[in-house]
Amino acid sequence: MGYADHVHWLTRLSLQTKVLLLQAGIVLLVVALLSGTFIAILSGIVQRQYEARVMDVAQSVALMPTIRDALTEPDPPASIQPLAEQVRTSTGLAFIVVTNQHGVRYSHPNSELIGRPVDEDDSLARAGQAYTTTESGTLGLSIRAKVPIFDDSGQVLGVVSAGILAADMQQLLSSHILEISGVALGGLLLGLVVSFLLARHIKRQMFGLEPAEIAALLEQREAMLHGIREGVIAIDGGGRITLANDEARRLLGLPEEAIGWPIADFLPESRLPAVVESGSAELDQVMLVNGRSLVASRVPVRVHGKVIGAIATFRDQTEVQELARELSGARSYLDALRAQAHEFANKLHTISGLIELGWQKEAVTFIKRTTQHQQTLIDDLPKQIENPAVAALLVGKASLAAERGISFSVSPESRLPPLPDISDDLVTIVGNLVDNAFEALDGRQDGSVALTMALTGQQLTIEVRDSGPGIPRRALAKVFEQGFTSKANGDRPRGVGLALVKRSVLRLGGDIAVRNDGGAVFTARLPVGEPTHAEQALLPLTR
Repeated sequence: MGYADHVHWLTRLSLQTKVLLLQAGIVLLVVALLSGTFIAILSGIVQRQYEARVMDVAQSVALMPTIRDALTEPDPPASIQPLAEQVRTSTGLAFIVVTNQHGVRYSHPNSELIGRPVDEDDSLARAGQAYTTTESGTLGLSIRAKVPIFDDSGQVLGVVSAGILAADMQQLLSSHILEISGVALGGLLLGLVVSFLLARHIKRQMFGLEPAEIAALLEQREAMLHGIREGVIAIDGGGRITLANDEARRLLGLPEEAIGWPIADFLPESRLPAVVESGSAELDQVMLVNGRSLVASRVPVRVHGKVIGAIATFRDQTEVQELARELSGARSYLDALRAQAHEFANKLHTISGLIELGWQKEAVTFIKRTTQHQQTLIDDLPKQIENPAVAALLVGKASLAAERGISFSVSPESRLPPLPDISDDLVTIVGNLVDNAFEALDGRQDGSVALTMALTGQQLTIEVRDSGPGIPRRALAKVFEQGFTSKANGDRPRGVGLALVKRSVLRLGGDIAVRNDGGAVFTARLPVGEPTHAEQALLPLTR
């Protein structure tokens, strides 16, 4: 099997099997190392104990008066051999050899070697130094101690060599190998069990997915998050940003380094930390960020019932609102044209009838009287309202009011400069407020609507007052919410106009209020000087 076959075989193994094999290999290696280290340490301890043992015996024999005296006798082996063998037998040593200062043996377990010189070099001992060594002798490899024998004057008379065979030490170690192997096997089995449990736990934590599947899911997640047209931002339990896709960075103006920083440093009004704390979702909340109207939904993230963070999604409604404003303006223009056409047709029929009856003078008088009010409005309104779009809108609203039998007036003190930058927003605000006042007067006789546009310093105040029934007290706080209406819905969608008004007012950094005073009175205040901080702040429109 080649290298490529091995690689292919490994890639086919599941993650659990790979982890189990890796852990088993590590456990086996650790157990082998520990066992070898333990045996090496035990061997060293036993050898040191044996060296100390033979040294003690050799020193004891060297200090025996009988041994010292026998070395000066005519027949030393006769006294030394029995005593040396007796000590050897009682201490369990392999040999005790006593030699004279020339290395001739006076005792040995093998009596045939008595009287012969030793083969080993014991010059250090004959020089007066005691030491231990491992050497091979006539009985085999042994651990031995060599101690000099001194007379009363300090002269070396001979040497005592006591030893234990290395085979005896190996036999002692071998008797413990079974125990060591049992412990090692038990440790190995325990490690394998723990490895199996760990591998299964990792598999469960990864929902049974393999690394390739996790990588594919991650790639799909990244592609989805950065490909959708909704902004997504997430925080952890500590309020730090953990995720922000491309659309969220674009809509919210987040820098690349925002990940890992507290969200309060970049979006203090995001309310995501409050969602983490409360554990309650906040859905479809309209916000104004960097001049964009966004719809935000915030939901807590729970794992095993515990809130660990929160996620917010943002939808850009700027384009939708632009279309809504254009639609509202187009509807206003359409209503005005329809009213003018209807009114013109009625007056044309009246003039035609007067001429057919031969009442030419009355027809001329009717024409002058009919056009006088409209012409006065056309002549005077541009002097007060210098914004062409708003002036044209008001002319159309006057015609619509005449058709509906409503008295519509623009106060003489009204003043409006051109303000081309906010012309579209002014059309939205004025047009929807006037339309709302007209609708409040449906079915009422002698209804009136009065518009005042006053410029004081750098503040423009727009007030629309009607003589209708007013707004119920319970509805005052909700009248600007999208979808809310106090009128019957019918076939026409309602609850949009006043919501558009409030969004436009807030986008311009102003405020709007409503009260009842002989009818409903809507008052909007707009800054028309330098841009305010509110244009760049995060402003929730609904709560």
